[in-house]
Amino acid sequence: MKKYLVLILMIIFIAILGGIIYANSEKTVNGKEELYEKVEEYLVSLEEPNYFLESKDAEPNYDISDFKVFTDIEKLGIKKRKNQFHVYVWAKVESYYVQDGKLVSNSGSAAPYEFIIENDVVIDYKKPKDGTEYTSSIKEIFPKDIREKIEQLDLDNTDMKKEVEEYYSYLDEQENEQM
Repeated sequence: MKKYLVLILMIIFIAILGGIIYANSEKTVNGKEELYEKVEEYLVSLEEPNYFLESKDAEPNYDISDFKVFTDIEKLGIKKRKNQFHVYVWAKVESYYVQDGKLVSNSGSAAPYEFIIENDVVIDYKKPKDGTEYTSSIKEIFPKDIREKIEQLDLDNTDMKKEVEEYYSYLDEQENEQM
């Protein structure tokens, strides 16, 4: 009888331990496309403070206008851990403005990111470190299946270029009107 009791207790213990491990594991999520939109909004909010309306002499420059941030993301996957969503993307972010009737590139970057979203709010993000720490930080941040997707990316910038050209197409029109 003691043997059966010990066996039953071991089975219960293993079942509870398995349940705990399963509850804390990361699960791939489908159908949460709106989280990618939150990521793009967050990327824009990160870039907007990089727009300065001052010249190098810290004097106001009122000839600067029409600042715009453009984003293009490759959706790499969404995973859920407890009550948080981990959204993985390769993001290209560029910003532009108009000065003296000409388009000026303000800044730009391209990198893989992990965004952590809880209650529909981005609470944190991670991206790889630069230089010699890049490869090790990729391994720390991204699960193996996401790393494989990053390695297979064929990045093309033509969509963003078209979007920028289309948005600022009025500059070409103004130039033609002045001729």
